[in-house]
Amino acid sequence: MVLSRRKAFTALALSATLVVAAACSKNPTDPVTPVPAQLLTVSPEGGATGVFVGTPVVLTFDHPLMDGMEDYMDVHEGDVTGAQVAGACTLSENGDTLTFTPDQDLKPATTYMIHVGGGMMDARGDSVDLGDYGMGMGGEWVTQGMMGDSTMMGGGMMGGGTGTAGHMGDGWWDGNNGTWGMQFTFTTAG
Repeated sequence: MVLSRRKAFTALALSATLVVAAACSKNPTDPVTPVPAQLLTVSPEGGATGVFVGTPVVLTFDHPLMDGMEDYMDVHEGDVTGAQVAGACTLSENGDTLTFTPDQDLKPATTYMIHVGGGMMDARGDSVDLGDYGMGMGGEWVTQGMMGDSTMMGGGMMGGGTGTAGHMGDGWWDGNNGTWGMQFTFTTAG
């Protein structure tokens, strides 16, 4: 009788493990393939107007990001080639939330753009999925044409330093779709 209980318990534990693995899989028939972190919310969303000038920018993901991914979220005045807003971007302690806090309140009646790098990785080392929900929150892929002319890219976008520098490096490039991440544009209250 003891042997039967042990077999029943083992079968139950194995079944539960397979159900959990299948639920975390990109493909239910391949339980060893993990699902990458997905962007769940952006605040303020793309297209938002009348945004309070003291509002922090907050992105949440469905599971933790790799340490250092806060380096791949910036806020620009105007568009991706516009001046980078001074501030601090932090990754939450549990790793699923990025928060950008400007050093000073944003300018009133001004358009801003949140730039999220397409090469972001989750804590397991998988590329972050920006597109599944990002497009529904007013997101738009950042293409070569949006990055400016060759002078801008050669002189600033690909180099190091401040402003828009470095926005074409590994953390920004999305090799899956050939973009430099996603942008969300919003306008502050006037």
